[in-house]
Amino acid sequence: MTKQDEKPEEMESAEPAVSAEPAVSAEPREVPGLRAMAIVRWCMLVAVALLAAGTWWTLVLRSEPPSAEEPRFYCPMHPQIRLHDPGTCPICGMRLEPIPEEDHHDGSATTSSETAEEPPMAMDAHVGEPPPDTAPVMLTTERRQLSGISTAVVREIVFGGELRWPASVEARDGARAEVRLRSDGFVERTRITETGAHVRRGEILAWVYSPEVLRAEQELLTARGWTSADPAAAPAGTSAAEAGARRRLELLGVSPVEIDAIVREGVARRALPLRAPSGGTVTAYAAVVGAFASPADVLYEIVDFARVRVVASVLSVDEAGDVGGLARFVPQGGGAPIALTLELVEPTVEGASRAARVRYLAANPEGSLRPGSIGEVVVERSARTALVVPRDAVIDRGRAPYVFVEAGDGHFEARVVEVGALVRGDREIRQGLQVGERVVARGAFVLDSESRLQAALAPRREGSEAAAPTGEHHHTSPGAP
Repeated sequence: MTKQDEKPEEMESAEPAVSAEPAVSAEPREVPGLRAMAIVRWCMLVAVALLAAGTWWTLVLRSEPPSAEEPRFYCPMHPQIRLHDPGTCPICGMRLEPIPEEDHHDGSATTSSETAEEPPMAMDAHVGEPPPDTAPVMLTTERRQLSGISTAVVREIVFGGELRWPASVEARDGARAEVRLRSDGFVERTRITETGAHVRRGEILAWVYSPEVLRAEQELLTARGWTSADPAAAPAGTSAAEAGARRRLELLGVSPVEIDAIVREGVARRALPLRAPSGGTVTAYAAVVGAFASPADVLYEIVDFARVRVVASVLSVDEAGDVGGLARFVPQGGGAPIALTLELVEPTVEGASRAARVRYLAANPEGSLRPGSIGEVVVERSARTALVVPRDAVIDRGRAPYVFVEAGDGHFEARVVEVGALVRGDREIRQGLQVGERVVARGAFVLDSESRLQAALAPRREGSEAAAPTGEHHHTSPGAP
């Protein structure tokens, strides 16, 4: 075997040795600590799962063991705050109140979402009882001062004697007259040319030329057969035609006096006088010399002020029942009182002021009362005693009026009352209060909002017992047993 033959064999034997070395280096090597990290990760996942399961069990599934002592006090503003010992609310600082006996069976706070829907106030709420949608309110001295709440004493006064109502003077509806033409014409001459002039019934206001009236006059003279100044020349048998012509002139507005004058003179008049249909004062005129006038034009307006209407505005509907007494009108700025006669109490009230209109009639022969004048209507009536409170103390939401009565120790409770007339800023109380009690005179609406809020949030039992009978005064604060 030659050297050339041996060389390829050596090369073939050397190839496996070279190719085997990279195969050994390609095997993956284990990273130190990787297995420990995997174990730690799984331990953390198991710990988180155990913590979640424990929290779910503690807060949801497991019921709290009953406490040895049930809570006895709660905060009216925050009913979820319940403690065994008295103290103050950690949220608002309000003094805790005893929990009502009917709520001890639950032991859990009644939130606004769990509270039943607020019952509407009954239309027949009994006088002397609290409204069903309110709750007693307790205010500290500091909160009372910050809210601006002040009280007033229920007092007894002598109610009656006289009533005073604001009033104004108006013209009567039937006292106004308009002067118009009954046919087209022209104003030839005027006699009354200014407003404020006083005229009598039948007095001449102006002279008017009307072609239609002139034609009717000529027909009347023709019917009379007056062709000359001799009235004996009238032919016989013309009485019916004459009566028809006279009737036509009357329908055109010519007075019988003017017709007789035309017949007597035998001459048709170009311009006839325009007379006042009633006596009074001229309040407007549009008669201008040479102007054309039609039946649609008002040449004069005359108002009779011999009797005027006095209209009083009565703010209280109850006082409208006392209008039948002796009444008199006192003009503003002084003057002698004028006796009045009741005309009518209008069945409606004014939309803006909500006041009833009471109409009186007054004699005004001298014209001292002019429309637009203001004053007071004074009505005498028999005196009587009555309980009154400030007007702002009464809350009326359209069903049953009520007031807030101070019950002592910072407690206020709502009470339904029966109201009466309004007397100089005070409201008469017929039932529901007693002399000497204190009611909220200022800030009653603020207290009402607080009371209704507490009524919606405070714990209460469905189908609670009815209130005390009418006439008995009971404190219904949360602390009352």
